[in-house]
Amino acid sequence: MHTRFNTRLICFALPLLLLTGYYYSMTAWSGFPLSAEHLSGYLFAFNENSIEQQILSTIRAPRVLAGMLIGANIAVSGVLMQGITRNALASPSVLGINSGAACLMALSGIGVSVLDDLPGIVTAAAGGVLSGGIVMLLGGFFSPRPNPLKLVLAGIAVNALLAGVTRAAVILADDKAYSVMNWLAGSLSSIDWQQWHHLWPTSLTGLLLALYVARNLNLLALGNDVAVSLGVNIWQTRLVTCLAIVLLTASSVAVAGPIGFVGLLVPHIARRIVSSNYYILLPVSALLGASLICWADALSRAIAFPAETPVGIITALIGTPCFIFLAIRSQSA
Repeated sequence: MHTRFNTRLICFALPLLLLTGYYYSMTAWSGFPLSAEHLSGYLFAFNENSIEQQILSTIRAPRVLAGMLIGANIAVSGVLMQGITRNALASPSVLGINSGAACLMALSGIGVSVLDDLPGIVTAAAGGVLSGGIVMLLGGFFSPRPNPLKLVLAGIAVNALLAGVTRAAVILADDKAYSVMNWLAGSLSSIDWQQWHHLWPTSLTGLLLALYVARNLNLLALGNDVAVSLGVNIWQTRLVTCLAIVLLTASSVAVAGPIGFVGLLVPHIARRIVSSNYYILLPVSALLGASLICWADALSRAIAFPAETPVGIITALIGTPCFIFLAIRSQSA
């Protein structure tokens, strides 16, 4: 009975949540009144003479599609990090990957010559790899039996250091400080089709790699000894998983800045809806992450309309109480 309920929830509720989020994010809280008729016309009978459909095409569509993909990226990277470290608190934001990518992007944004000529995704990936590698080395991730608490403490320390460097960069930015600060809060407001075309190939590669390691992550959950006896190459699995995490995180941070709590919260919710089978957990987490960012994008315009609140602030406001609730509930269970 429980399995049947979960199947219905996945097949009906999650796509419905995403579709309604897509509708409101596309049409709601706009300077021009947008309706379902305009959205239908844009999707099925585009009229280039319609101002409303032009707004949907050039402003709303790339922003919403990118937001959905970024939400899926961050959620899947959180699932991967929790699986490979066997740490329920692991996520790109906790283990320093987000802050490392954001730090180098901020330095690039203020005109540091070494980084200024590099593509955004390369800069973000380099920052994520560097900071994530330091956290994993300090936290003993590569030891035979890594300590989950030590890994989190190392992440907190590296995050604090990188946050200080990023703040210093913003202070030195002077005339560029406002745009850098807005980006650091996690914003979708400036996304266009060019950024979408930079985002989706890297994201697709990362998501396919995530599905590729799903079987091995299922076996690793049984323990290293059992996994090795069943033919799992642990180091290869770690390498491919880390590559997927860097691709998903770097592409998202390069486009929208660091958006927190999605990679930490969504995997916990997904595990309560479905089992810990990664073949199911990964797509469900992707749907939940996409839905969360989609709704957060709509709310970011609603709170102080016509001004916009960065999406990262909305996810923090949603994520903090939800995560506290989940933590309290898991302790009482």
